[in-house]
Amino acid sequence: MTSSKNDWKETKGKIKAKFGKLSDSDIDGLNGHMDQLPNKVQKAYQYDKAKAEQECKAFTDSLKKS
Repeated sequence: MTSSKNDWKETKGKIKAKFGKLSDSDIDGLNGHMDQLPNKVQKAYQYDKAKAEQECKAFTDSLKKS
């Protein structure tokens, strides 16, 4: 889970920018639990599980660098 509400608000914006097919309710439903993101991405983009996990790992790795 992200460290604070401000961090989560910023992260939600980045998720929306990267994964535009996710609805606001999809993103709000994560409630900071980034481990659930691949499932949401898989459904929204109709990716297979490996592709969704790969996309989300690249995304979360980019968050750590910023």
